[in-house]
Amino acid sequence: TKTTTEVAPGVYSYGAFSARSLFVVTSDGVIATDPVNAMNAADMRAAIAAVTDQPVKYVVYSHQHWDHVLGGQIFKDEGATFISHDKCIPHFTRHPNEDLVLPDQTVTGDSDLTLGSTTLKLMYFGPNHGDCMLVMQVEGTNVLYINDLVTPYSVGLGFMPDYDPGEWVRTLNELEAMDGWTDFIGGHGVPLAPKDAMVQRRRYMEALMAAVLEGIESGVRLEELYDTIELADEFKQMRGYDAHIRRGAERIYHYYTMGW
Repeated sequence: TKTTTEVAPGVYSYGAFSARSLFVVTSDGVIATDPVNAMNAADMRAAIAAVTDQPVKYVVYSHQHWDHVLGGQIFKDEGATFISHDKCIPHFTRHPNEDLVLPDQTVTGDSDLTLGSTTLKLMYFGPNHGDCMLVMQVEGTNVLYINDLVTPYSVGLGFMPDYDPGEWVRTLNELEAMDGWTDFIGGHGVPLAPKDAMVQRRRYMEALMAAVLEGIESGVRLEELYDTIELADEFKQMRGYDAHIRRGAERIYHYYTMGW
């Protein structure tokens, strides 16, 4: 069931457990993020209309993956300007998708998007879950929008070829050390989660990387390593552990043995 949850004044977590977006109501219009697909975008537009009669002025893509950025034509039709990080463009153009609205504007690093009296901070931490991820925060609130870098209380997908495990952990450490926030909206899962859920995900990734490296250095190879990888009980309680730990180990094995 899709829900709309106000997590700070004018700041809304929208979606269902399967996919979640942020939208921000300002004095001069609405900033929406990540339409997901055409059906979700239509539902989100209706949810926005239930909160305000303001038009959607901007749509911001958090990153390049199609499970978050498709279906935005409904917003384009009402005149919204689409924004992404510049490094998303090669992904969008190399494998075109007819349901993707290409960005009108791009950013190359940290940037502010101001509409009315509200500023949405777009923060770029370099490569991690791909190479064009933007973390967002409405200035003056204690809530971040962190799409896919953390799925609260979950290990996430085990094998994502375009993510950089080392840079991902670096990004999570930088976010953890950043002042001015206590909670976040993830791209999947619950409407709002505490910072501790991000710390858990960072610790899980570090534990997985350490265990795989130990196995490699002990001479354990490929299938045996994937089949025997086992982390501490605290991580086994995370959602998706049994389904994804083997593939997660495979991804980290390639990181250490192939450099990607």
